[in-house]
Amino acid sequence: MIIIVILFILIFNIFPIFYGIFSSIYINNSFSFSALFQTLGAKYFYISLLITTFYALFSAFISTYVSLYISKLIKFNKFAFIFLVIGWTIPPYIGVPVWRTFFEKYTDIYINPITSFISAILISSWFLIPFTSFFLYTFSETQNKKYLESFLLESNKIDIYYKKIVVPNIKGAIYSAFILNFLKAFKDFQVPWLLVEGGAPLSFGITDKGIIGATTNLEVLIYKLFNFESDISQVSSISLLTILIITSVYLLSRKLNSKIKMNISYFSKTLSYLWIFSIIYFFYILLTLAFSDSQSIYLNGNFTLKNFKYILDDGIVKSFSNTMLIAFITSLLSIILSMYFAYFLLNIKNGENILNFFNFLKIFSGLHIIIFIFYIYSKLRLLNTFTSVILMLVAKNLPFLSLLSYHYFKNFPEDLFLLAKLDNIPKNTFFFKILLPNSFPLVSSLFLLSTLNSFNAFLPPLVFLFDENKYTLSIKLYSYVGAASTQYPQWNLFGAASFATFLILLILTFLLLKISKISYIKYL
Repeated sequence: MIIIVILFILIFNIFPIFYGIFSSIYINNSFSFSALFQTLGAKYFYISLLITTFYALFSAFISTYVSLYISKLIKFNKFAFIFLVIGWTIPPYIGVPVWRTFFEKYTDIYINPITSFISAILISSWFLIPFTSFFLYTFSETQNKKYLESFLLESNKIDIYYKKIVVPNIKGAIYSAFILNFLKAFKDFQVPWLLVEGGAPLSFGITDKGIIGATTNLEVLIYKLFNFESDISQVSSISLLTILIITSVYLLSRKLNSKIKMNISYFSKTLSYLWIFSIIYFFYILLTLAFSDSQSIYLNGNFTLKNFKYILDDGIVKSFSNTMLIAFITSLLSIILSMYFAYFLLNIKNGENILNFFNFLKIFSGLHIIIFIFYIYSKLRLLNTFTSVILMLVAKNLPFLSLLSYHYFKNFPEDLFLLAKLDNIPKNTFFFKILLPNSFPLVSSLFLLSTLNSFNAFLPPLVFLFDENKYTLSIKLYSYVGAASTQYPQWNLFGAASFATFLILLILTFLLLKISKISYIKYL
């Protein structure tokens, strides 16, 4: 079983990189660096890289800056915490199209590059804020409570306490949050694609690969070339260079070591409350779409419940059952493999370091890796099967779920492990007869997390599944409105299906928070 886990992680994280290297230099049955040199000399690559860098920088800064105040707010405001959980629950394949209706209706997002770029940054930051706020909240809670108690004896201004005591002591965590958000935004595909399909055309974006838009970052560029280019070496070259850039950014961030200054202010407070208000406005838009009889966002429709009947007749139940099947098998495999792997690592000297390395590999995840897995699947004839999605999701879950399991098992009484050794209880027997039955909170948390990941999955089913009868909920919703170039989006059906899907996700999320400790969220 241990070998299976290691193979899962290596095959889906390391092997695709080597496959990409090989594909980019092995052309027409001979080795050549022509594709790499061609990419390095291409105008479209540098324009896209520039867009990606600024998009990631602005998204990371805004999200970290706002989250710093929200992490303080949720400590004293229960409603702020609820809004944060709700925001964390909204998947991009629902959230981005909903915001798209707003920007499409009230701005010139499709023709103005600046509007396209700013809109994408705002939405990207909007999605990053919940994770970042929970992350910073966890570190702020590690501060000595005596500081807060003594400070409150002399002052009621909590903001000053955070400015003078908390923030200076969590500068490392703030910097880490900024770097994590930068890397996430650097690899972001869903926001720039689902919002404006690469953005409004740039005046200087005319290249031999078409017109580069204001949000055509590297991931969008890779996807466009993947769909329209028959030359695998070209796609592989851009993907490989993307991986090298991500690695360089990570290594450089380690060298800089906390060279960022940020604190709470009235401006961050204002932005924080605007973010909370935006959650309310988001649901106003969603409900307006879900209960309107008009497919267009430009025509005022009448209230109706028929949209829910239409989606039932349109195969939404089939998509739901597909998602549940994938989620159940993925969760089952993820739980068994991750818990057993964590137990194995608990008994070796450098177990935690191995886990940290496997989780470090997750920084390379993204569309640029999935493209290589697509080519591998095509040779194995696994495309257009649920197996292709399940294997990908299990591989994605394993490092994180193993880390959770490892820390959970570390809190078990040491005497329990010692007695098992003294009684010569086999390790497998100890795991299945003693450890597993006494880990219900962990098993429940892993199951719900894995199920949520399966429901939120968009890229694997988008790339690997072709038949409509195999669509998951995320792809079914995408089929109603598509990308920006879709001529006849069915916004009312999208709204109804999104509302139903979100309710399922919200129930799963609150179950997760009920069962597991909030401290687990620091690993998300």
